[in-house]
Amino acid sequence: MSEGQENLIIELRSIIGRLEAVLSSIDEALLWTDEDGKAKWCNDSFAKLIGLKRIFIMGKSVTDIFHLCLRGQMLPNEAHPLYLALSHKNSQQGDFTFGPSDIPLFIKVQYLDMKESPPSTIMLVRDSSQEKELEEFRLQGAALAAAADAIVILDINGRVHWINKAFTRMTGYKFDEIYGKTLSLIKSGMQSKDFYHNLWETILSGSSWSGELVNRRKSGEFYHEYQTVTPVTNSKGKVTNFIAIKNDITEKKLAQKALENREAKLSALFNGIIDAIVTADSAGKIETVNPAAEKIFGYDPGELTGKNVRILVPPELRPDHDSYIKRYLDTRIPRIIGIGQEREAVRKDGSRFPIELSITEIVTDDATMFTGIVRDISERKRQEKELSLLNEKLEQRVQERTIDLENKTLELMEEVAERKRAEMQIRQSSELLLSLLDGISAAFIILNLEKRTIVEINGVAENMFGISRNKILNKNCDQIFKAQGSSLETVCPDSIEGETLSETYIINATGATLPVSRHVLPITVKERPHLALILFDITARKNLERKLVRAQKLESIGRLAAGIAHEINTPIQYIGDSVQFIKEAFDDFLKLSEIEGKILDSCRELEGFEEIMNKRDKVAEDEDTDFIMNEIPEACTRALEGVGRVATIVKAMKNFSHPGESSKQLTDINKAITTTLAVARNEWKYAAEVDLQFEDIPMIMTLQGDINQVLLNMIVNAAHAIRDKQEITGKKGEITIVTTKKDDFITIEITDNGAGIPPEVLDNIFDPFFTTKKVGEGTGQGLAIVHDIIVSKHGGSIDVDSKLGVGTTFIIHLPLTATT
Repeated sequence: MSEGQENLIIELRSIIGRLEAVLSSIDEALLWTDEDGKAKWCNDSFAKLIGLKRIFIMGKSVTDIFHLCLRGQMLPNEAHPLYLALSHKNSQQGDFTFGPSDIPLFIKVQYLDMKESPPSTIMLVRDSSQEKELEEFRLQGAALAAAADAIVILDINGRVHWINKAFTRMTGYKFDEIYGKTLSLIKSGMQSKDFYHNLWETILSGSSWSGELVNRRKSGEFYHEYQTVTPVTNSKGKVTNFIAIKNDITEKKLAQKALENREAKLSALFNGIIDAIVTADSAGKIETVNPAAEKIFGYDPGELTGKNVRILVPPELRPDHDSYIKRYLDTRIPRIIGIGQEREAVRKDGSRFPIELSITEIVTDDATMFTGIVRDISERKRQEKELSLLNEKLEQRVQERTIDLENKTLELMEEVAERKRAEMQIRQSSELLLSLLDGISAAFIILNLEKRTIVEINGVAENMFGISRNKILNKNCDQIFKAQGSSLETVCPDSIEGETLSETYIINATGATLPVSRHVLPITVKERPHLALILFDITARKNLERKLVRAQKLESIGRLAAGIAHEINTPIQYIGDSVQFIKEAFDDFLKLSEIEGKILDSCRELEGFEEIMNKRDKVAEDEDTDFIMNEIPEACTRALEGVGRVATIVKAMKNFSHPGESSKQLTDINKAITTTLAVARNEWKYAAEVDLQFEDIPMIMTLQGDINQVLLNMIVNAAHAIRDKQEITGKKGEITIVTTKKDDFITIEITDNGAGIPPEVLDNIFDPFFTTKKVGEGTGQGLAIVHDIIVSKHGGSIDVDSKLGVGTTFIIHLPLTATT
């Protein structure tokens, strides 16, 4: 070996020595292993970490002496980062823990693939506990800075050391504006010295303090906050700092004040409503009642509270009353809750009276309550009884009229029977028979029962059904009259059994429904059984009956309206006069109140009145006298408007039911429409808005009662059409009424945007007994009556224009010179 080579080796050894000294002195633990994972070299930091001398580490398998944990679990050798680096021939790194104390370590294993020597690894191990602690401190600091509540750190003398952004948003002060200063900068002056003395005494003793206070922002605006001050102590237990957490509760305070005002108004409403309100818990114990309930049931104030609600029901129902509540709570199946019903209740004195009861369930987090609204309907029941008696009288008169008509029909039957006997005597003569059939003022059909063929028919029947005698003789009756539909049995009976005399309907030649009196007579023709069918057109008689019923209804309504108007007008007058007196008296009182206010202002400026004036102002604020002084005049005005509305309705009812004429008189059509709208308001007010477009038209001669009836039928029909459509769309409709004068006629147009009339029935709507409504909802006589009044009685005309799904317009023309 040359001298130069020896010097190079010496130099390399020196460098390696120095490098080893440097590596041994660093804090990170270093380990060098061979390709089998055995230690070839380590620094002192690694030996110190695992608790062995370096001499005992060399040549040992690292996975056997350096056991690592991950998330509290010991790693098997095949999961050790050194093993993974040698197996996969790539570098590995990760966070692990080591030893009984679970020291957090960051480990990086560098895989070395040397071309001229076997592979090896270098392991770097670093204690990461301080890094995690610093990271935790950074996270905590960020959390405090981003907190929604204002946070302030103070020293032992109350000077500000740190604030977060929420404090700046709350107070308006930036950190450089308040650093080193005390929080007296935001004091409002609304807390006493004792308040702050107690605060400091508490926190200096090592205890936390919490409470509400009012402070002032930088802008001068006052705000409410909830503050918690916590002392911070050092290792010796001495208080060194304070942390104040502040929550702005201004909006909460305003909401609380608004809630208190709302509760006060609701309480006034609760105590002032005329219906009884009773609230009970799930056991039936009464919690609250309003004054109306105590008055209606006859109890003294406070007497009902705490008692079971069953004392208000009839004695025979009381034993089972609690079980009703329990059954509902168990099954949640309502039988009366949420459903208004009429019931019977009992007063304190034991007297019974009818009520209208509505019960609502109130469910909170900790209880179930029930609120019942009770309305005394004794007066309404009395009026209903009177109406029932009137109906009974009306039904009796109708029954008497029906008996009279039946007697007349029997007389007619006897006459027909006599004619039958005459026919039997001359039946051998065909020409005489035909002459007889043509001469009878009724449709006459002879039917062969066995063959069900038509044997004979007269001219009246031909005209009635629109058929030719020559084309139907000896033809099957069921085929000829199949257009009758459900009325086929009327024209082609199966047998002689059943009623021989009846009133029914047929379909005439125009397709309209025609009321007839039907007589079925068994006869013998050439010793074979036949039926003689006689049909009398009774349209005129039905019209007379309908007019009689309508006249009787109007007469009854008139008497009832007059009675109601008399009964209502007197108390309404009392109420109106009383409310007017209260309003005028209160106006005078307000003048006195203004003078009193000036006296009170003077007293506030004088010494010696401060205490009594504060008490007076406190009572005025608690009782909300400003609200009362403002609301009483408005309440009186609303009451007077309501009284005027009732008087208007009563007057309209009187005018509608008693137009005061039996012959034609001058009539203001615009006024008649307005009156009828007032009477029928309950029919249209929930379904439609009404648009009146009146021209200045002259008065004309009419039968006022009949015209009122026409207008009522048209308005009610329009409201019903809109209501049918409203059930589908859920939207309110519109009724438009236009009056105009053109040439020699007054025109009334009544338009609705309801469901419209199907085109196939439009030609039949004025036919008697024709209706498109459900069974029981219409008689089919309304538009027939309207047509009769307008056309027959007034010489006018009525037309209709309708589009299905869009609406309908009825156009009425009344002559300026009405037919007398």
